[in-house]
Amino acid sequence: MIRVLIVSPSSGTRRALERVVARDPGLALHAGSDTAVLPDVIVLDAGPESHLPVPMLLEQRPSGNTTPFVVLLDELDGAAGAGALRAGARAVLPRSAAPEEIRAAVRAAAAGLASLPAALAGALLDGTSPDGAGALVDTRDQILTPRERQVLTLLGEGLLNKEIAVQLGISEHTVKTHLAAIYEKLDASNRAEAVARGLRRGLIML
Repeated sequence: MIRVLIVSPSSGTRRALERVVARDPGLALHAGSDTAVLPDVIVLDAGPESHLPVPMLLEQRPSGNTTPFVVLLDELDGAAGAGALRAGARAVLPRSAAPEEIRAAVRAAAAGLASLPAALAGALLDGTSPDGAGALVDTRDQILTPRERQVLTLLGEGLLNKEIAVQLGISEHTVKTHLAAIYEKLDASNRAEAVARGLRRGLIML
């Protein structure tokens, strides 16, 4: 079961998003007041009622908290979408996204994968801004999450999955999930290839 926390300045939007989550039997709503158990994914509504830009909102989470964010924006053009990704968002979707798109993004985020609209993904891969202005975007830091970099670094040091799990204080299953995401993002088929590609891209240093 994936625990999902909805964060929105609008009570109406929050209730609507809670209904979207509740209709998926594999997802469960997380009560924001429950601090004993962290959510698996946070859905952040960054609509017009938000008083802070997305990067500042994401930076407010406690140090060491790597819970992935799915961010909903009014417009993905300009620097908004890219800025959210650089701030640590795992997925960026328009606020008009269909319920199934939001649920799919939540599931992908929980599995360590990223979800982006085609236009934004294409712009980032091309190294240009989503609005077509041609401004270069440094995508190196967007390839792997901080946790995935930790896993890849320990992988390069020769640690086994169980040893990585102990070192990071996570389950072995979670390590395997991170490894699957690393392999996909780096287009690697094994551990050695993932480490080699991470070194070439400057994502890790051994």
